Amino acid sequence: MDTKSKLVKTAFNEIYENGYTATSIDKILKKAVMNKGSMYHFFKSKKELTLEVIKVHINNYIENKYSSLLLLEDNIIDSLIKLIKTKNQYNYTYGCRLNNLVQELSSKDEDFKIALEKVYFNFEKIMKTVLENAVKNKEISHPNINDLAIYVVASIEGCLATAKKSNSSDIYISCISQLEFYLNSLKIKQ
Repeated sequence: MDTKSKLVKTAFNEIYENGYTATSIDKILKKAVMNKGSMYHFFKSKKELTLEVIKVHINNYIENKYSSLLLLEDNIIDSLIKLIKTKNQYNYTYGCRLNNLVQELSSKDEDFKIALEKVYFNFEKIMKTVLENAVKNKEISHPNINDLAIYVVASIEGCLATAKKSNSSDIYISCISQLEFYLNSLKIKQ
């Protein structure tokens, strides 16, 4: 791993576990075993470093996790449900990497708001395409796929936040089962 990647990965881990405000540059550098010169060679500030974390680790996480659904030709809804119900896919202690930063930063800084909203919009776009594919495949019917995509993403994020408050995968599964129930209710009877 090159120096920049190591710095961004270390910053991601620290911010994910402790939050942006509680994470200092000194703490990141100590964990990365780097000096300030190394950091300032790549980034002007903690904010700029964090914007890179959002772009590289948060957005790529969403892409990597959900884009596989775009390749499916059948059983799209069942595959979506299976993916979101896989307990070991999530961290119930620290919660959702995206939602944590949205809650902490989007109301405090316009640059963070824009970067995080971009990730959310990408997540919603992926989900919309997945759901459109399910409609084309005659798996489900719904009058407004865009709104449904927003609802699915909000449900996933909300269930993760609810599980985080209890540090419980059981709470997550209980919550996400309601989304599963709803998605199954949209299925077209064959």
